[in-house]
Amino acid sequence: MKWVRRQINNLQPYVPGKQVSGSVVKLNANENPYPPSSRAMAVLQDFNSDSLRLYPDAVSGKLRETAAEVFGVNTEQTIIGNGSDDILTMIIRTFLDEGDSIAVVDPTYTLYETLAEIQGAETEIHPLNDDYSIPESFFKTESKVVFLPNPNAQTGTLFPTEQIERLCGNNNSVVVIDEAYADFAGISSIPLIKKYKNLIVLRTVSKSYSLAGIRVGFGISNPDIISALMKVKDSYNVNSISQLIAKEALLDREHFNCNIGKIVYTRNWFAKSLLDAGWKVTPSEANFILAEPVDDSPESIIKKVESAGFLIRYFDTPRLKNKLRISIGTDEQMKLLLKVIKF
Repeated sequence: MKWVRRQINNLQPYVPGKQVSGSVVKLNANENPYPPSSRAMAVLQDFNSDSLRLYPDAVSGKLRETAAEVFGVNTEQTIIGNGSDDILTMIIRTFLDEGDSIAVVDPTYTLYETLAEIQGAETEIHPLNDDYSIPESFFKTESKVVFLPNPNAQTGTLFPTEQIERLCGNNNSVVVIDEAYADFAGISSIPLIKKYKNLIVLRTVSKSYSLAGIRVGFGISNPDIISALMKVKDSYNVNSISQLIAKEALLDREHFNCNIGKIVYTRNWFAKSLLDAGWKVTPSEANFILAEPVDDSPESIIKKVESAGFLIRYFDTPRLKNKLRISIGTDEQMKLLLKVIKF
């Protein structure tokens, strides 16, 4: 179309996991199988609908304060987004001019490249080593912004803290550590913010808090970077209800810890079960596993499990073409899936 920018005409959009309605078990989008905190859900019962006439708090002030308390930082070191994807967009807008570049590993979360292309920026891709560890070239990048999920978005690989520090030591780049899955690993790069002024850490309520539907994410960095991101943020980017629900979810640590424990336990026994069945399983510290079938092709496994009412994820890309990504559900769901896979 002649009115559309060149970058958009040529853009290959990000493709999310299949969304369906009906009685299926969704293990393809890394959603949490357990209900959200009852404390968070009470917000919906007590919400004053008259307040919907009014705009929400433009900077999500009370939620920022709560996030700062939970993550161990100051309020001015936080920013709230309409999901962490919203904060990714803010970062792209803030730091990249047309012709600049970002650096990513491969495989990883593909939205980084999509957002850069929309801005007219290039993407420098550094293939992970065969064991999915970071290649030496990634530490030497001259790109303006470096994006790294930890654990990694498609493999579940956890990168050591000393490697995050190596990235941050490169003062040519803003380093974005996307910790969407970090709660399942039990470690974080947030403490490094005190040491490195070029570090941004992202968090979300989507996975570990069972709240993907309310779209709330957190950016954590030094106050100067947060102030810059605030300049490009949409005016009222997080709605009133989501702010209240997320605040209560963050405060309910008992529910949070219980859910994390259940998912980690299920992930570990499910991975061992696939290994015992002869599958190749990538060690994961996320709420999913990446595994390679031993006898069947990924395509045939997909057909088998979908006919039984399960959805899992297949990335038809060079580094992942022989593998399947399976989100962790309840014990009962994973046991049923194992029966389908094995027979």
